[in-house]
Amino acid sequence: MVIGRVAGYKPKVSDGLERVGKEEGGRLIVRGAQATWVGFAVRLGARLLFLVVAGRLFGAAAFGAYALAAAAVELAVAVASLGTKKTLFQLLDRHGGDAARPLPHVLLDAVLLVTAASLVLSAAIFALALGLPASVLAPATATALLLLAPMVAGQALLDLFLAATRWTHAIRHEVMARSVIEPWALLAGCVGAWLAGWRAEGLAIGYGLGTVAALVYAAAAARRRLGGFRLGRYRPRGGDLARIARGSAANTATDVLNALYNRVDLYLVGILLGEAPAGVYGMARQLVAPLRQIRQSFDGLLIPLVARSLAARGARGTGGALASATRLVLVLQLPLLLTLYAVGEPLLGWIGPGFSAAYWAMVALAAAETIQCAFSVGDLVFVYLRPRVGLWLTLGSTGVGVLAALLLVPPLGVTGAGLSVLVAYGLRALGRSWLLRTRFGFAAPLAHHAGPLAAACCGTGAALLIGGDVASLVGALLVYALVLVAWLKATGQGLALSGFAVAAEVTPS
Repeated sequence: MVIGRVAGYKPKVSDGLERVGKEEGGRLIVRGAQATWVGFAVRLGARLLFLVVAGRLFGAAAFGAYALAAAAVELAVAVASLGTKKTLFQLLDRHGGDAARPLPHVLLDAVLLVTAASLVLSAAIFALALGLPASVLAPATATALLLLAPMVAGQALLDLFLAATRWTHAIRHEVMARSVIEPWALLAGCVGAWLAGWRAEGLAIGYGLGTVAALVYAAAAARRRLGGFRLGRYRPRGGDLARIARGSAANTATDVLNALYNRVDLYLVGILLGEAPAGVYGMARQLVAPLRQIRQSFDGLLIPLVARSLAARGARGTGGALASATRLVLVLQLPLLLTLYAVGEPLLGWIGPGFSAAYWAMVALAAAETIQCAFSVGDLVFVYLRPRVGLWLTLGSTGVGVLAALLLVPPLGVTGAGLSVLVAYGLRALGRSWLLRTRFGFAAPLAHHAGPLAAACCGTGAALLIGGDVASLVGALLVYALVLVAWLKATGQGLALSGFAVAAEVTPS
């Protein structure tokens, strides 16, 4: 079955994609990523404006309360999603030729499960926010939690509906929802709330407005791509729901640990240092978020094509494809890392008073995110072939991160938190490489990544030698580009993605 061939779906020129069976997988991923670059720039602009609004209008303490509450809600979203934003591709592929169960009803089964889980978790957050004493949960954070708790369902369903649109290879809907509607509605909500006098609650109000606006759009887009939801004929089946829940267990646990893994440093800063330092540290985390978004720009099509490649060729046959994806993500991320290193301190100072204290934490976080986002492409092997292996790797890495934070945060403050993340992500990358080599029989040669890493080191050295903000940035990026081009010519390597199976391939029996 060709992935995009669903009821009511016809490939269009506006999709920017040809029929899947006629394109090589790597080219398809790049085209999908290219479709997100304009959206990425729009989202980056909204993010920078949001950070200025949060820093200058609301301040570090209010931003810290919001960041802690948002991190708690996003952890709940990882539980409520039940892993369906990844496993939905398999479910839809499996039922693609099943006339007895229309594809929209497969999606509705997942919607029903996710909604039920979200309501339970929202109720738990309400209970904790109302029941914990002020000595344990600061009042400002408790208020933010109460306002954001309903958004567990909103964010979980947003992920699910956008996964359904990506399954049809329509990337523009995710770009519109995540890069245009959500961030700009959030920004508008924050500014409007501040003007209305809601100085403590304004950031949470903006978050809610952005989530609801994006969810309405995503649900309408999923309905359109699948040819309607056919609600009048929908009847949930207990057996189908149970199978989805059982099949999602290991990936849900991995997603939860990943969410905890990505936020435990912020939780510990809030617990050990308080809301204002959490706000300063949260600002550093926000500035490095575009590094993760670079990787996410590929995920829309990378995830389903990795799933299909693994099914068609197995782990050994997919190793080269994953290595090429890692190399390209690294090449695109490293210039942003150099930018944050060169001009990050004045940028933090411009956002608001006191935030420049997070400079070294931001540099450590940027290095950590570069490692995690580029090399975590290999985690998709665990998702589809051995979910429990990925679960144990994540669990071990989380333990390392918590231990490192407990040791480093008290003496070093927010810088220690950033270093703890770098230690945890670095060890996880080593563990992942070892598991892929020993359990699945493939490993990316160092030659795939040596050039971009060497170019980044040379760029860092240039920034140190030149000095100054703008001059060091220009010098660092110029040296990075020159060394990278020289490496490509000397080795004969390229940056093209290759080795992905197209949808027309048949899984060997």
